[in-house]
Amino acid sequence: MLNLKRISLLGGLSASLALAGCGGGTDAPAGPGNTGSSAPQTLAGANLGDPIPGLTPGELAAYERGREVFSRRFKPTEGLGPFYNATSCASCHSTPVPGGGSQLYRNFYICMIFPLGAQAKLTDLPSPIVPSFGSGMWGDIFPAHSTATFTLEGERIPIPTPAEVGSEVNTAQRNAIPIFGTGLFEFVSNATIIAGADPDDTDADGISGRYNTDSGALGRFGVKAQVNNVEVFTRAPLQNQMGITSNPVLGDLATVSSSMSAIQGSTDPNDPTLDNDGVPDPEISHEDLSDLITFTRFIAPPAQKPFTPGALNGQVQFDAIGCTGCHFPSIESTKGPLDAYTDLLIHDMGPDLADRLSFGTPQTAALGPVHTGFEFRTQPLWGVSMSGPFLHDGRAETLEEAIEMHAGESQVARDAYMALTDLERAEIIEFLEKL
Repeated sequence: MLNLKRISLLGGLSASLALAGCGGGTDAPAGPGNTGSSAPQTLAGANLGDPIPGLTPGELAAYERGREVFSRRFKPTEGLGPFYNATSCASCHSTPVPGGGSQLYRNFYICMIFPLGAQAKLTDLPSPIVPSFGSGMWGDIFPAHSTATFTLEGERIPIPTPAEVGSEVNTAQRNAIPIFGTGLFEFVSNATIIAGADPDDTDADGISGRYNTDSGALGRFGVKAQVNNVEVFTRAPLQNQMGITSNPVLGDLATVSSSMSAIQGSTDPNDPTLDNDGVPDPEISHEDLSDLITFTRFIAPPAQKPFTPGALNGQVQFDAIGCTGCHFPSIESTKGPLDAYTDLLIHDMGPDLADRLSFGTPQTAALGPVHTGFEFRTQPLWGVSMSGPFLHDGRAETLEEAIEMHAGESQVARDAYMALTDLERAEIIEFLEKL
């Protein structure tokens, strides 16, 4: 039987919020033949990359146009660059189909200077993302976005040393994560996410998940849950990964559950993004950006595969050893229960995985830091078998390796997994491969 101590917190809550609805929960394991929610049957597309069912003709047409924009290879004459890592969204989100993850060779670097709590991006770059293409230097240390020139030659912008900046330098890699179904997290209310948080570990189970925010709005997207809504989640990589500038579609009106507080975004979401590459800004039209947002918002989660007896046994073991303390089997939304296996909270994953890069402002905790340098959002597990390599930087080649690398708040569950028999561990992997 599932441990419902934390999952039950999701029930009985409601809020009148801008774009999201009431809290709720499920109290049975999810899976064909033993389902706790209808999410795989009602929200999954027929094929990977399909939209969620039930869209209006207008939404479906916009989705199909957005799929084309997602795969479009931008040219220099269309605004690509001057600094960039990719020429299309699908360049990084392509495995196994557009909207998916990426192989290791597509990894990119993130770099921030100064100590945790006072970090900053490299001067004149639009974000902490380190571009692989583009040239132009300032002071022989920092790249200058405003004076950069376009080039097709790959030459990653040099990452400065601590001696060059006179302070701490933290660098990490990121592996692109799939976006299948993630747009549905816009339909999860603040109340539902907050109900699952336990920043001070008041129940003494060793799990102190907390929510993250950016300028006050509660995060749902990104490796550290540092982004609130699909529009910001779409516009940021357009600029940071491809150098494609844009004007807001809805701006701060796109903020989910806006009753929480102020606008969302490291910068004002009502501001246009700009560059100096000679192509007039914005470099993506309002129509194309709107369609791209629609594609990201409505791409369906993967459908669960039929559960075998071994997978059903693995599902029971997955809960018994404590994995559902963070990977909630289902989370309520106004679209119905989402069998995503996430709590949309951030957790300390131990010193080996910590990247010492902070994004957003996390929920206050009596013993927790004021930054997110050691924490990551609970990665959704629906379709996880199709998203390897695993973890935030792709360091784990297999699901088994990913589990073995869990530590911090997940150390107890990880140790319990290692103590299982070979058959029991294999059944947990079999279960994960069905999600």
